[in-house]
Amino acid sequence: MISFRLSPGYLTSNQPNLSLQHLFSTWIICLLFSFCLISCGIKKTQTATESTGTTLVNPALPGDNPDPSIIRVGNVYYATSTTNEWAPYFTIYKSTDLKNWKLINHVFPEGFKDMKNQWGENNFWASELVYDAKQNRVYAYYTAHNRATKGNPGLQCGIAWIDADKIESGKFTDNGPVIIEDECGAIDAFELQHKGKIYAFWKNDGNGCGKESWIWKQEINESRTKLLGQKSKVFTNDQAWETGLVEGACFFTQGEYIYSLYSVGGCCDAKCNYKTGIARTKDLSGGVWEKYNNNPIMVSTDKWNCPGHGTVVKSADDRLFMLYHAFNKDYDVFVGREGVIEELKTGADGWPMLHNATVPNRPKAELDFADNFENDKKLDLVWQWPSKSQRPAMSFSKGLKLTASDDNHSLGTFLGQYIKTVNFDISAKIDPTDAKTGICLGGAIFKSKWPGELGGIGISVSKDGFTIFDNFEGTYTVLKEATLSLNAPVELKMQISDNGKQIAFFYKKDGEDWTNFYQTVFSAAKYVPWGMGYRAGIVVKGSSSQTGSFKSFGIKNN
Repeated sequence: MISFRLSPGYLTSNQPNLSLQHLFSTWIICLLFSFCLISCGIKKTQTATESTGTTLVNPALPGDNPDPSIIRVGNVYYATSTTNEWAPYFTIYKSTDLKNWKLINHVFPEGFKDMKNQWGENNFWASELVYDAKQNRVYAYYTAHNRATKGNPGLQCGIAWIDADKIESGKFTDNGPVIIEDECGAIDAFELQHKGKIYAFWKNDGNGCGKESWIWKQEINESRTKLLGQKSKVFTNDQAWETGLVEGACFFTQGEYIYSLYSVGGCCDAKCNYKTGIARTKDLSGGVWEKYNNNPIMVSTDKWNCPGHGTVVKSADDRLFMLYHAFNKDYDVFVGREGVIEELKTGADGWPMLHNATVPNRPKAELDFADNFENDKKLDLVWQWPSKSQRPAMSFSKGLKLTASDDNHSLGTFLGQYIKTVNFDISAKIDPTDAKTGICLGGAIFKSKWPGELGGIGISVSKDGFTIFDNFEGTYTVLKEATLSLNAPVELKMQISDNGKQIAFFYKKDGEDWTNFYQTVFSAAKYVPWGMGYRAGIVVKGSSSQTGSFKSFGIKNN
């Protein structure tokens, strides 16, 4: 800030004949001059410290973004997250300030079709980005279940790569599964480049098969296609506070130490008890890790539940930030685990610490979404479909034409996206066709065999009228119908309220007011998928020769 000050001497010896009015006029002129300088562009250059200042915005990655990972390439940050049982697989976000993030790509935009030999079937977990400066490549480690292997051993860690300058629009090349544990499976891979060598870390999924879970380490070759030498144990959950299992370990260097932040406990549902600890070593090959005496360093608070499983990035000015996931307590588990960012600062005892007091401060208006399909030429990156299915057939011509089906327990073809609060409106403008075309809240079939078994409740329209439907119990059920002859665009709306426990359904014919068509109590806790949040989306039910025609779609958070 530019400031001016009149010294006492100025008022006495230097200007003995000045009146108070003149002094006041002089002060005003100086003040106006200072404002002029600022408005004309004379301003302090923003530093890296200011650009990643303390006013971080959370959630950094709103919606269902578990197990996030973050890297920096020059002055740009990239992040990724688990997509679980949804395609496309593994998000790629971009930011230049750690506050504003944009979804720019996916590791596998076409789902399993982009994977080597289409090897992955489900459990698309824990993508981790790493930048190899020598190669100018970004590698993505990830977990998936191999469709050729039954049970826990099918959980394997694959690796894909892309040239760093193509990450925004290019396609990753998949090396396929590289880290394989024959007994219990391997998940949560991570890479550390240290003293000229490249090390891969992972968790054997012992808790999934009645065994101990450990973090393991092994050297890997430069092309990330083959592990080298012998694997060795890093650490396990051997302290009283470390309940159940250890997983989600990330590694970074600071000073003379290599540090690891790791998570223990249950991660992913309303019964979670996730916590985060820190350990360190001076010798990566020695195998001796010192765990912090005051662990855990991050636990649930009055704002966030079950924080953990993240990674650390160093800014250009040598500050450390951790991107991790947590449930917003205001939303129960219905939104899913969101990406939260905070700075690590070194404490008096020399250990990097998290303040464990982050608050949700992202403005709700930033969470709204609108898609004018009439202006689109391709599908927005936010849209998802069930992970075991191919990308739904669609085209764009004066709107989105989505091919109908009787998939998903007769729900139909579904495209969805994250919900970001628990009180919101879903709306769409639709040209009625022969297919039942509508909007839907998507979750999991009750007592489903796997979390990706899609169920939903919603409202649809066809040329013959309106339908309220629900298949969460596994059978497509009509809750209410209205037979009408429709040949002009109509609008549909679902209003989710009472923190996800009430749903009201509306329709609006051309030139008329909204009609309150149906209301119901909704058991959000019953149908929320394990490890995931609900999806808000569009649905088309009918034969494969039919299409639904969408003009627009929106989500408004209340």
